[in-house]
Amino acid sequence: MKKIRLIIPYFGKLPKFFPYFLLTAKRNQKIDFLIYTDQNIDQFEILNAENIEFKTLSFDDLRKKVQSKFDFEISLKTPYKLCDYKVAYGFIFEEELKGYDYWGFCDTDVLLGDIYQFLEEHSFFENDYSRYGLLGHLQIFKNSQEVNHIFMSGQGLNYRLDFHNIFTSEQNFIFDEADGIQKIFEKNNFKQLQDKFFDDIDISQFSFREYGENEPKRYYFWSEENGLESINLIDGNIKVNRPLYAHFQKRVIKCPEFRLVDSFYVIPNQLVIGEKISKEELLEVTRNKFYWAYVKSTILKKFKKEKWTLEFIRHKLRMKS
Repeated sequence: MKKIRLIIPYFGKLPKFFPYFLLTAKRNQKIDFLIYTDQNIDQFEILNAENIEFKTLSFDDLRKKVQSKFDFEISLKTPYKLCDYKVAYGFIFEEELKGYDYWGFCDTDVLLGDIYQFLEEHSFFENDYSRYGLLGHLQIFKNSQEVNHIFMSGQGLNYRLDFHNIFTSEQNFIFDEADGIQKIFEKNNFKQLQDKFFDDIDISQFSFREYGENEPKRYYFWSEENGLESINLIDGNIKVNRPLYAHFQKRVIKCPEFRLVDSFYVIPNQLVIGEKISKEELLEVTRNKFYWAYVKSTILKKFKKEKWTLEFIRHKLRMKS
């Protein structure tokens, strides 16, 4: 069996959704998770998850750890900027990854399916892929010197692929996605598993629809027995899919106080302890409606101060060039 470790830094108040993400991580017994946080972790002892390790430290201490790996002054003022450093975790956390065949990262606003089973079903190990991943929600890399240093190979190519530009700027480059690390892997002809096997939920719609979908009737069910299921009502019939993960980007999901449970389901935008619901209930709870939370966040984003700075405008122009 291959050894895989996912690195997850999380700083600041933990959302109520977080322990339910941990339940799905715990079920992935063949995957190890290393979580860095400045929050109280005593509450998670109840999980008794042998595959999840917490390391408590401040964000400033993590910044110092990252800085120690580079001979120039990095920019890492906020946890959000860590998105650009994700693809360098194999290099930054090389001591913590000794003995592992693969490493990776994932977001915590997700529910995970069976990661190892997915990799086996798609011959990830057999075909000796160097990387799985399309977006920044979940990616897995081969733990080798060549792969762990590949993020440096974009230096001099263009503005948005040069790690020195990226790691010295306060702006976000989305270095972990298609126009970043993806292009560097392609340039180096590394083998990648790149098909879409996950559900990425459209943040602009109240209902759980993927980008480009029209009026789906869907909710998500998780159980200790079967893992993550996408429950869909299609032409009056229930169809069950098993995505690699479901990503609930920037959604505030109302959750009950955490306790160990064998099953729960997620509807827009609420997590409920219990078993699967009926067709009639599914039709009712998945009905789309005006999504005020998204409208509010969009308005606030447009009026963020940084949007009007000269440096931000220059950054955007360079990203498009």
